[in-house]
Amino acid sequence: MPKRGENIHKRKDGRWEGRLKTGLYSNGKSVYKSIYGKTYSEVKSKMYFEKSNSVNMNVIRTREYTFGEVLILWSNTNRAKHRGTTEVKYNYLIRNHILPELGDFRVSNITNHVLNDFMERKLHSGRLDKKGGLSKSYVRSIMIIINSALEFAVSQNMCKPLKTVIYKPSPEKNRLTILSVSEQRILESNLIRKMNSTGIGILISLNTGLRIGEVCALSWENIDFENRVMHVCATVIRVKSDNPDSDITTKLMISTPKTKSSVRDIPISSKLYNILKEAYRETVSKYVISDTSSFISPRTYEYRFHKILNEYGISSVNYHALRHTFATRCVEAGMDVKTLSEILGHSNVSITLNTYVHSSMDLKRKQIEKLDALLI
Repeated sequence: MPKRGENIHKRKDGRWEGRLKTGLYSNGKSVYKSIYGKTYSEVKSKMYFEKSNSVNMNVIRTREYTFGEVLILWSNTNRAKHRGTTEVKYNYLIRNHILPELGDFRVSNITNHVLNDFMERKLHSGRLDKKGGLSKSYVRSIMIIINSALEFAVSQNMCKPLKTVIYKPSPEKNRLTILSVSEQRILESNLIRKMNSTGIGILISLNTGLRIGEVCALSWENIDFENRVMHVCATVIRVKSDNPDSDITTKLMISTPKTKSSVRDIPISSKLYNILKEAYRETVSKYVISDTSSFISPRTYEYRFHKILNEYGISSVNYHALRHTFATRCVEAGMDVKTLSEILGHSNVSITLNTYVHSSMDLKRKQIEKLDALLI
């Protein structure tokens, strides 16, 4: 049930509507703005965003901040840092998981006990469809946002620091399945034999390690055929929609990569060069894997990728596994980790070693045999 004074009600068309006071007319009457959503919680969260967007951080207010206001102020302050898919993800978690339960708390009343209870609820019954709890990694992301927002509040003298560190669930390290050498050979041979735009993108990722967003944004002008170099300088990201009253909350656009190291030049192998050269002769789009004037959505491309795996009888893996497969093949071929790290666009080699390199049993066996060779 809506709380008294919130000015939120359910419409006859099934949507929820919130009425927010935004100012006064010259005759003294209030100016209201309508905010719509599919659920009560969604409208309430949108109203928090709308209210907090009008807050000037340079003005000291006498009343105490709610945690909802702190979250939105923190989000707005870090907008340049949290852009693209990160901003969309964080805003989703704030709107759907944090604001509905903690938004009305005064920031000074947010204690470790309150946060621990909140976290336990999310772990055991936090799914929006009421069918169980959220994963540890999902809840960890939520708690990271809360912790960062509270640190922001302390820095702005909105509250005192918590007496103890906020507990966050340990990250779950699930080993990502990659393509075996035989599976990769089957896939590549079929894609080359039956060339199309979808297959070209898969071959690019298998031979350069490009992410799915980078492949979708790759244009022919980014490929230097003369010097055999691929310039990776863009990616497809999902951002917040410009229209706050629309049911469509996000949109896709091409943007620069999130980190400086992701902007990189990758040498094109002879095999991939011949594939790209042939594809370029028949292209109808400025984008390498598109057949239209526009770029392909990563979600659409992932769907097409799974259709190809099914067609050739290859075990189902997500598209990002191609990046892991490329990294593992490079290590198996003897590539030094520093070079591989730069090709993948990592800021340091530890990320490459800890996340993207999967040592096969055959490779482990070869390394063990080297020990025997020393003693002969």
